[in-house]
Amino acid sequence: MIFKRWTIFAAACLLAGPALAHGWYPFWCCDDHDCRELVEGRGETVTETAEGWRLWDGRLIEREFAKMSPDARFHICEEPTTRAIICFFAPQGSS
Repeated sequence: MIFKRWTIFAAACLLAGPALAHGWYPFWCCDDHDCRELVEGRGETVTETAEGWRLWDGRLIEREFAKMSPDARFHICEEPTTRAIICFFAPQGSS
């Protein structure tokens, strides 16, 4: 009985993990693992400029393109092979 409950619990956690991680990203923006939080500790810095946000690698996201982040963190969704930006989320109040 305990083994059966553990198996069901483990299966639910495995199935729910990706859904929770990508739960709030819009479907038109995020396909499987295209979206992620930017982490400054990995060198993924975002600098605000007059035009928008400059990424650590030199790419610029214009203000009109950015969406509001629901968790007060920067997030990016990129096409996996070309790294083209599909969408970008900025914290509220970061202009």
